Amino acid sequence: MASLKLSISFINSMKKIVYIPYGNSRYSVIWPLLYMAGIFCLSSIPDYGTANSSLNPLAWITPNVQNFLHLPVYAGLASLWFWALRHWMTESGYRIVLTLVLTVGFGLFDEWHQTFVTGRYGSLTDAGFNVIGAVMGLLAFRSWWSVRDNAPAGERNTQ
Repeated sequence: MASLKLSISFINSMKKIVYIPYGNSRYSVIWPLLYMAGIFCLSSIPDYGTANSSLNPLAWITPNVQNFLHLPVYAGLASLWFWALRHWMTESGYRIVLTLVLTVGFGLFDEWHQTFVTGRYGSLTDAGFNVIGAVMGLLAFRSWWSVRDNAPAGERNTQ
């Protein structure tokens, strides 16, 4: 219990030192940028062909399953971009287009980047999964957001 209190007090003290806004501000674009940095770091891990490589957290997953992991990863990225851009663009249509451009553009860049990493390769299949994941994430987020906006005021979470 004491370690939990220590952890909470540490987190509260860090909030005072490093302020990262997460809610209703124009700085919310930091979250998709950090997410993209995480994707880039994961795709920069070389594959030396050993199944138990300690550097590669996905080494135990078969390549076919890894291909399908592009769907939720890029769905999450598209959702984050659509959410973060709400303070920069009020018109939903422009936000959808910019979200897709940023997400798909990053997906293509990342596939190209993987061609320079030892044991990794970029593929059009992966790029296609990136596009499908981005569209799925955008559709899911938009449908969730519209249900949320149409909910009665007492049931709506305003964060």
